[in-house]
Amino acid sequence: MEFLLSYLMGAIGALSLLYFPFLIWMLIDCVRNEPDRGIWIFLMIFLQGFGCLIYFFFRFLPRGDFGFLNSFVARFQTKELNRLRIEAKQIGNPYHWFHYGEKLRELQQYPKAEQAYRTALEKEPENIQALWGLAICLENQKQFEEAFQIVTQIYQQDPAYKFGDVSLAYARLLIVLERWDEACEHLETHVKRWRQPEGLYLLARCQLHQQNSEAAKDTLEMLIMDIEASPSAIARKQKSWKRKAKKLLRANW
Repeated sequence: MEFLLSYLMGAIGALSLLYFPFLIWMLIDCVRNEPDRGIWIFLMIFLQGFGCLIYFFFRFLPRGDFGFLNSFVARFQTKELNRLRIEAKQIGNPYHWFHYGEKLRELQQYPKAEQAYRTALEKEPENIQALWGLAICLENQKQFEEAFQIVTQIYQQDPAYKFGDVSLAYARLLIVLERWDEACEHLETHVKRWRQPEGLYLLARCQLHQQNSEAAKDTLEMLIMDIEASPSAIARKQKSWKRKAKKLLRANW
């Protein structure tokens, strides 16, 4: 009995040590992201562990800020992955190979996803969805030259594909390939149509590279103001670009 009590006390002590960092993490997230932070802070402190769990599951997770968590959960979806693999191999048309590749890419299994997209493209070379999936896989595997060739092909076919995502990828790869002047020219046009925080951030980097510091400062300040003026749900999703913009401002001004 004494051993059992000692064991239980040790377990409670260990949980207490884990609970305190978890509470701090949730409180910091709440202060940064919640418009009704006062209510949530009261609940977390008053209800202690139960309040933290409520916040974690009902506020923190639904934001989807942490892609790694979604990826981790998706890794247990082996039944669906096996079904897609069997359908692709048995039926073998581009549609099934594409969807198999999409699932593999969701699981961040980029080499396998790349092969699935390539198989789809062998059967249907102009399949723009498979081309886009392949480009994403290649970029994530740092195969930038081929990724740029494919993105260029998609961009020439449909510049507005994925609501500007392909245009943004085109600029991002130009920067990786150190084609700064082309990237700057492209981004100046891009942000007039699609004013994404990433596009503005990349434009500021290009302007800094061209030693146009005042234009870069204006672009970064514009990025921050755009995010701050956005609805809270959108602002939370874009907060990483706001942090990057502030960091770049601190580093240069």
